[in-house]
Amino acid sequence: MNSVYIDTNIFLYISNENSSFYSESIILVKYLKKNNILILTSTETIQEVIYVALKTKKLGYGLKTTEKIFEIIEELLSINKKAINFYLNLVAKHPTSDSRDSLHIATCIENKIPIIITYDHGFKKFKEIKALTPKEFLEKINL
Repeated sequence: MNSVYIDTNIFLYISNENSSFYSESIILVKYLKKNNILILTSTETIQEVIYVALKTKKLGYGLKTTEKIFEIIEELLSINKKAINFYLNLVAKHPTSDSRDSLHIATCIENKIPIIITYDHGFKKFKEIKALTPKEFLEKINL
């Protein structure tokens, strides 16, 4: 494995030291960096962070989180036409899934990323790629 896709919630927890998921998320990122595993996410993640920040009237937190994302990731993946085609197929196949989750999965498929790391259990219903929590990922590698 040479790359993983990190979902929005991981970055939100990394930016909040009071989160019960903060430590686990930090350990995950440190492990990935130390082992030269590419940390990837997409433009959709940035949009989601800012959306949450505006909705909760915490734009400063959203901007701080975006800065952290740029510090952590190796590459910010764009949502292109091919990814949108995968997305439309996923939406048809999984009509009860969250549309944004389908977009993240489509980006993973388009970029051949086998694992998404997330605390969102909605991703578990997708069989197209593996969805793991940070804890599950770290246990899988025996850390």
